[in-house]
Amino acid sequence: VCLFVFFQVILSVMLIAAGVIIAALGDFSFDLFAYSMALTSVFFQTMYLVLVERSGAEDGLSSVEIMFYNSFLSIPFLLFLIIATGEFPDSLSLLFAKSTSSYFLLILLLSLVMGIVLNYTMFLCTIVNSALTTTIVGVLKGVGSTTLGFVLLGGVQVHALNVTGLVINTAGGLWYSYTKYQQKKSKPPKLVTDLEAHSK
Repeated sequence: VCLFVFFQVILSVMLIAAGVIIAALGDFSFDLFAYSMALTSVFFQTMYLVLVERSGAEDGLSSVEIMFYNSFLSIPFLLFLIIATGEFPDSLSLLFAKSTSSYFLLILLLSLVMGIVLNYTMFLCTIVNSALTTTIVGVLKGVGSTTLGFVLLGGVQVHALNVTGLVINTAGGLWYSYTKYQQKKSKPPKLVTDLEAHSK
């Protein structure tokens, strides 16, 4: 049974990758720099999620603790990027200029809360499940946001390859989700809360 599940996971991930490649073939506004940045982002996010998974599983850290350490360790890199790109003086002056607007402050607060909730749920999903599951959930979320982008934002020439790639991508994600669900259902229940993970 384990070997069967393992092959299903591999095939579903391959189906997702095939969907991405097919969708990319239908992108007529191909930009090498944009694709290279996207691949770099995917690579670092993968490393990031594996690190979160190992920290939670091996060191017994909770989602909140991992969020704290992640934020603390990210500050030097963020400051370096802000200064290196020349955004530091402009962004600070813009922040002070907009700080009198209650609308801006409301949107800023909403963005901060949404970012915190997103990171918390992502870390929790990685600790409870795996880095791969979090990535697949991200793929399904990406399919949803891409489809909404096609409909609401426009500006992209929709091609049969785009749609075919998205459908294959979604099918792979659903197949993976169903396989993992069946695998969990066949195992005896083991409830581990975030608090219990911390106390290990």
